[in-house]
Amino acid sequence: MAVYRPWRDRWRNGALTGLEPRRETDGVVLLRPPEPGNAAILIAGRDEVFHRWLGAGSDTPQPARCIVVEERIVGWVDFDVDREWLEPGEVNVGYNVFAVHRGKGYASRAVQLLMHHLAVSGEAHTATLLVDPGNEPSLAVASRCRFVPSGEINGSCYFRRPVPPLEYSDGVVTIRRQRPNDLEADLAAKDDEQIDWLWLPGERDAWETMTSDERRAHALRCLLESGSRFEAGPKWAFSVDSPDGAYVAYVDCDLANDQVPSGEANVSYSAHPAHRGKGYVVRAVRLIVQFLSDHTGARQVHLLIDEENLKSLRVAQAVGAVATHRWVNDRGDTMVRHVLSLVGP
Repeated sequence: MAVYRPWRDRWRNGALTGLEPRRETDGVVLLRPPEPGNAAILIAGRDEVFHRWLGAGSDTPQPARCIVVEERIVGWVDFDVDREWLEPGEVNVGYNVFAVHRGKGYASRAVQLLMHHLAVSGEAHTATLLVDPGNEPSLAVASRCRFVPSGEINGSCYFRRPVPPLEYSDGVVTIRRQRPNDLEADLAAKDDEQIDWLWLPGERDAWETMTSDERRAHALRCLLESGSRFEAGPKWAFSVDSPDGAYVAYVDCDLANDQVPSGEANVSYSAHPAHRGKGYVVRAVRLIVQFLSDHTGARQVHLLIDEENLKSLRVAQAVGAVATHRWVNDRGDTMVRHVLSLVGP
């Protein structure tokens, strides 16, 4: 919990924009706006620790987001601009997790998803935290979420962190949200190699039965759905641009894949036929790892690769992922799990 004084009437006064009812999830926690009746739950979740760090609390709490785990509210996360020490474009972040749910990483996951919300909405360029020096759990959240110590205010530790970008570049490739004008490149990319290694069982058969117009409509629908899911998660898909042109490869991260631990990221990728062997996918995977670190609470990246897919195995090796075990899937293919840690030792 950070030092926070609820900002009443924000919803009525419209002090911020872009707070339409929207949800964000990383496969473990779900952030959603409060609903009728939720105020009583939020008040009932206050305990001695809450009052020690946050004071009495509002009689009518309306945080930006309730934190929901398995359909149960476990706390809240909020932000405001009503602080004399905030500069234009800065917000102050506050949060609380109910006592029975503390120590499970929900607060840090919620703060990370709030950072993603701020990035998508464009409401701020910097987030801040104000934490009592005796509040060790909240100091740990600040550290896990990579807020930077920036002095103190009125005896409390002051932290700042830039709102993360939505596009990432290493100077050679850029990963960015997919868009409808990727359609032609997307269609050209669907060759046997991509289908063999990236598509799910049955998808090839369905694709081969489609007419050309049906394929275009299907691919366009997928691009539109990918773009719309980008705000909410738990799967984020990116087009990869390079000096050769737009959308030369694809990379995604899925935090709700049933083949990886809950809340961790499965990363998939594919270079388009004319752009294979140029190292673009390796660069894109490194960039999506940075996206995961900035926007989510995932602690591991999992690459699930057919042992016969030598090109993909080389990508895993190049990004530093470690092979952990092999298994045989339902189709009889031998798969190799590679894991890359997103946190330090």
